[in-house]
Formats: sequence, C-alpha cells, structure tokens
Amino acid sequence: MIDVALRIAIGVGGIYLLICALLWTLQEKLIFHPQRPLGAPANPHAAAIEIKSAEATLRGWTVNAKRGGPLIVYFGGNAEEVSAHIDEFAKREATTVLVNYRGYGQSEGRPSEQALVGDAATVIDWARQRFPDRPLVLFGLSLGSGVAALATPAAKPDALILVSPYRSIEHIARATYPFVPVRWLLRHPFRAESAIDAMPRALVFAAPHDRVIRFAESQAMVELMGARATLLTFDVAHGEFLYHPPVWQAVDEFLKTVSAKADA
Repeated sequence: MIDVALRIAIGVGGIYLLICALLWTLQEKLIFHPQRPLGAPANPHAAAIEIKSAEATLRGWTVNAKRGGPLIVYFGGNAEEVSAHIDEFAKREATTVLVNYRGYGQSEGRPSEQALVGDAATVIDWARQRFPDRPLVLFGLSLGSGVAALATPAAKPDALILVSPYRSIEHIARATYPFVPVRWLLRHPFRAESAIDAMPRALVFAAPHDRVIRFAESQAMVELMGARATLLTFDVAHGEFLYHPPVWQAVDEFLKTVSAKADA
C-alpha cells in the first residue's frame, strides 16, 4: 500500500510540476495574442504614424488631428488590432492616437510588460509634443487598462477611461489557477494597483457577466480608486464594449467634463 501511495504521490507531483512548467513557458501565449493588420483604414480622419521606441518601430494612427478637445491615447486589448476602432474615435470631439503594441498589426518587436509600458511612455510623449496644451486622457481596454494605469505616474494624465480594469494579471491568474504559485511563475504581472496613488479621476466600464476579467476583479480595482472612479456597468460580452453605443455616449459626456475643466 505504501508503494502504491508513493507512486500516486509522485505521479500527482509530476503532473503539478508539469502544469507549472507549462504556465511558465507558455505565459506569453496566454497573455498576448498579436493580431495581423486589418488593412489601411478608409476613414479620411485617420493618418498613419510611425514611432520609434527603443529598437522597435511602432505603427498606428492619429485620428482627428485638426480637431479640438482632449488628447486621447488609446491602449487596446490583448487580442486587438487598434484600427478596428478608428471609425468610432473619429466621431469624438477629441484627437486620438492609437498605436498597435509590439508584434501587433504592423508594429515591430515582441510584446512583454516591460516593452508595452516603456512604449506607452514613448507614445504619450510623442502625442504630447504634437498636441501640446491639450488635456490628456489615457484610454485603456482590458489588458490596455493596466498599460494605461502603469503609464500614469510618469504621464500624469488629466483623466482615465478604463474598460474591464484589473488590479493585476496576478490576481486574475490566481482566480483561474488557485493551486499554482502564480507569484513565482508570472513574468508579466501588470500590477496596475501599484499606480493607484497617481491616478486621476476615471470613467470605468465593466460587465457583470464578463468571462475574461471577472466583474469582482474590476470592482476591486474601482474600490481601490475610491471616489476618483465612476463605474458604469453594461450587460455586454468582454469584447463588445466599444461596439455598444451607450458606452460611447458615456465617453462623450465624460470628455465634455475634461474639456470644461481644462477651460476653467
């Protein structure tokens, strides 16, 4: 019986170690899902741009370059090619800069937390140099909400718009793999909560039945932000927020308050 129990224990231990090894090895594929280019956008308000960041060239678009209002810098989800949202951003009373992450669309390089956060600072600096004296809004969706948050201490934006935000990838992974020592395995934790003290007021969107970033996780981030955050909930799937007109109506109202505060 002892030999049988020992063999079972060794087998279970081997399976556990294999799962940990797979999570360590494959985590980039679990976190990042680079998308191929969708093609040149037809919207006349979009102009292609290239931004050099360290050893990589990042590619994206400026939308409404000649329009007034706030300056928005957008950070997309982990399986998103940002040109998909150009038409919607073109309808806003704002200028928007959308740049694909490394390895996404036509941007060069490979994605990682360090690279994305570093690139975010470069893109924000590029945008501010070209559109000075405009209130800055960082707009992050899903993975991009963490990128926007982590860019906040250095960028000091006037406001944030966050869709399905999270405290960290570590919190998400713990909920998914409660039996795994996530802290020791995760190379890209995206600890958005570490930037809480630097965050300005924020408009936050979340979905009660989100299957990718659980509503409880977004709520926890909102609670950390306290009175600075206004949470709006919509019963949509994780990838449907920016295709839901009421979301954009709320965004437009929020942008008006950003502009009004800047003019005061």
